[in-house]
Amino acid sequence: MIYEITGEKFEREVLQSGIPVFACFITSRCGSCFALCLVVEDLVEEYEGRMKFVMVDAEKESELADRYNMLAMPAALLFNGGEPMKKLVGFQSKARIRNTLNELLAEHVHSL
Repeated sequence: MIYEITGEKFEREVLQSGIPVFACFITSRCGSCFALCLVVEDLVEEYEGRMKFVMVDAEKESELADRYNMLAMPAALLFNGGEPMKKLVGFQSKARIRNTLNELLAEHVHSL
């Protein structure tokens, strides 16, 4: 399940996570954001236990969006060890996201 987090939970849920995190930044008035969330939701079960998925409302959490230079929505940041590793901007296909996640997970395994 992809769940919404607030700025106050971001450090614990994302930066201090023991597994890589896919953080999806969206806005409520963005049709592509909704479509991306549906694609990501389809991938959650496949990566359960290996990747955490969170959603950040960039309008409500503008400080977080600014911190990571999230100017266009939808956008996603992949974190590993609390560090942003890769940024995806705009709608992404399931295959593109899956490839990106697999690359990040391969790097995560090698860094252990």
